[in-house]
Amino acid sequence: MQTYIPTQKELEDTVTKAVFQAVSNVLPEVYRKMSKKPIYNIDEACELLNVSRRHLQYLRDSQQLPYIQNGRKIYFRAEDLEAFFNANKIEVR
Repeated sequence: MQTYIPTQKELEDTVTKAVFQAVSNVLPEVYRKMSKKPIYNIDEACELLNVSRRHLQYLRDSQQLPYIQNGRKIYFRAEDLEAFFNANKIEVR
């Protein structure tokens, strides 16, 4: 039986590749969570979804988009906006 002992360079390359793969798999999710706000107001939600204020009101009234109302202020959770956006996604074959 032969024993293979890697050189220091080979070992460093292997560890570097493993760390890079682990970080590259986790980093997009961490960045997505850190880069977005948890709550959006009406103007921010309109800009994010690229719709008018009236269309956003239609989405609320027709119960297609959940919202939070605090007095007269209306807010949208980031998760709800993302879910709405993804639910209306059309896959290209």
